[in-house]
Amino acid sequence: MIVSPGSVEDVPRVAALYRACFEDRVITVAGVGHRQTSARPEDQLQFWRAEEDDELIGWSLAGIDAFASARTTANAGIVVHPAHRRGGVGSALWDLVSAHLDTIGARRIVAYSRADDDSVAFARARGFSLESTDTTSAVDPRTLPPPPDPPAGIAIAPMAEYEDDPMPVFEADKASALDEPGPGDFSGTTYETWRRLIWDAPDSDHDVSVVVTADGVVVGTSFLYSDRGTGRAMNAGTGVTRPFRGRGLAFLMKQHSLARAAASGITRVITQNDDTNAPMLAINKKLGYEPLSSGHSWVLER
Repeated sequence: MIVSPGSVEDVPRVAALYRACFEDRVITVAGVGHRQTSARPEDQLQFWRAEEDDELIGWSLAGIDAFASARTTANAGIVVHPAHRRGGVGSALWDLVSAHLDTIGARRIVAYSRADDDSVAFARARGFSLESTDTTSAVDPRTLPPPPDPPAGIAIAPMAEYEDDPMPVFEADKASALDEPGPGDFSGTTYETWRRLIWDAPDSDHDVSVVVTADGVVVGTSFLYSDRGTGRAMNAGTGVTRPFRGRGLAFLMKQHSLARAAASGITRVITQNDDTNAPMLAINKKLGYEPLSSGHSWVLER
């Protein structure tokens, strides 16, 4: 096994590796590549690859969380091909990740994993504490009835209508994200960071993602990332600003987004939700999402 720094040339192989490890995700070459090409020096984001006989069998990353207010909050990730686990690949990659986190002064490290026994044991052995558990579910949007019309004063519009000026979408998205359950910290999100990591992400499908407006003001957002080639999409955040919660607007947005997805040829929409997010889990159940798998969020404090 050879472990070395990763590069953008690895992207097609990395996408294939992720697909082999996560059948319940939407993974595209463009999306994986954007993670590297969109990084800024201040993100201090680095990648490493593990190879055996020229085959990519592992991949890892570590860097500052660009959305967090504290520059000592970081993200880390390690992926090992199922056929090469329990062979020291993850440990070798973690040694490089851990050293880099020390170098950049990371004090709070957030990581995500599947809920299988091996992943749990790996995280615990390296000092991570379980922060939360999430459920991944999916629905075929073609099976849903047409969405209802919004009530008076309320409108649903595709995000594509805000291509020239997405600032209203950003403001509503950030305001609602501050209350999202889980270990993520979005309090340091700037418009520049949001643009390059969310709005400009190649998988972010503005034709099927929607906003809800009240008297012309954006008060909620529902993002959908898609891979039109495979007919798969993934919910990437649905939220409503505090003054407009409790009116069914999140449910209405998802109904309209799913209808647009179905009309665009999407046959499977996947979502991932923290198990404490009862309102969104109830919405997904009502929409017909069926559970696929479970995952964990981990935090390491140094």
